[in-house]
Amino acid sequence: MAYKEGEVFTSYCDKPYDRHSYKLRLKNGKAVVFDSYDLCKYHWYQWRGQCESITILDNTSGKGF
Repeated sequence: MAYKEGEVFTSYCDKPYDRHSYKLRLKNGKAVVFDSYDLCKYHWYQWRGQCESITILDNTSGKGF
C-alpha cells in the first residue's frame, strides 16, 4: 500500500502492539512511563505546560505482534 500525500496513517494491523513504551519527561525532572501511546499523548495534552519531551523506549521482551 502506497502512502499518498495528505493521508493520515493510523494503523496497519488490529493486533495489539506492545513493542514500545513511552517516557513523558516533565520540566521539573520527573518522568512517567506509559505502555500506551494514546495514554501518553492524552497526558501530554493535559499537562502541556509542564511537559518537556516524549522518549520512545524499545521493550527488550522480544515480542511484538
